[in-house]
Amino acid sequence: MPLPKFILNDERVKTSHGFYLLNAGGRFDRFLANPVMLDNHDMTRLVGKWENLSVEGDLLVATPIFDDGTELGNERKGQVERGFLRGASIGLYIQAAEYRTHPTTGEEELFVTEWEMLEASVTSLPSNSGALTLRIYDAGQPIAEEQLSAYLEKVVKLTLKTNNMPNTTGGGGNSAVLTLSAPALGALGLSGTPDSDSISAAIVELSARYKQEKELREKLEAEARTAREKACRDMLSLAVREGRITADQQPIYEKLAAADYEATKTAIEALPVRASLAAQIKSSAHGATIPSERMSWNLHTWMKNDMAGLRRLKAEEPEIYAEILKKV
Repeated sequence: MPLPKFILNDERVKTSHGFYLLNAGGRFDRFLANPVMLDNHDMTRLVGKWENLSVEGDLLVATPIFDDGTELGNERKGQVERGFLRGASIGLYIQAAEYRTHPTTGEEELFVTEWEMLEASVTSLPSNSGALTLRIYDAGQPIAEEQLSAYLEKVVKLTLKTNNMPNTTGGGGNSAVLTLSAPALGALGLSGTPDSDSISAAIVELSARYKQEKELREKLEAEARTAREKACRDMLSLAVREGRITADQQPIYEKLAAADYEATKTAIEALPVRASLAAQIKSSAHGATIPSERMSWNLHTWMKNDMAGLRRLKAEEPEIYAEILKKV
């Protein structure tokens, strides 16, 4: 036989947690995508699903479809058919709440005005005559009973803060008038009391101008950086050729020049220019000799420190050059 509809919420009845849940504030998209029916909010005990979720007057109702292929689902279905189980419980996120004067009692009561339905459970312990009890979640986890009061107060404060934010959209389709300081008006190129449309247009124009100037500045900075790097390379290459520094020292001076080009340039210019190693080759009656400090140099060292001198040795002193070739 067809199962009766369950009342998931009666917005006229205060829940056991002390607030009224307004059906109009419910969001059901996530629930309808997966309308699970749990057993007393136990995520590990799926007993079926819900169909035909709808609002009928003050009631939020749905039809239970039990999974009678499972022992627990079949058991709960039988309890409903035999009239032993009629309780339902919503699991929800509360997104906004506020205190209002109850239209019937005249008392200040807490109303949940925006909420999202996550699941609905069958339960044997309804909290009001509408067969409603609730499980409230935050960040995917149920809120403990002792923490619920503080949580609801936090939601109320956030709702109040949101509702008290100034309305900048105006009414009746007219642009709202905003008050800006004189410096702000000057920065936007405005005067008087411009409306929000004028301010928006000025901000868009200012943003476009800023973007254009930013791109130009970045281009100029890149060009200056490239020129500075080339100047550093040229300066240090010349210093190596002149013998002011060695090739091994060049990386050190590159870091110094990157930090302070002018100071590095001054320091290098203060270093003496050293004669080419080839120029230091001495001629004597016994033939050409190489300075003693160069005697241990191999081919790689000559190529690194004085390629010009090595070529001169090859042309003018082939025997010495031949000895150097042996020291690879």
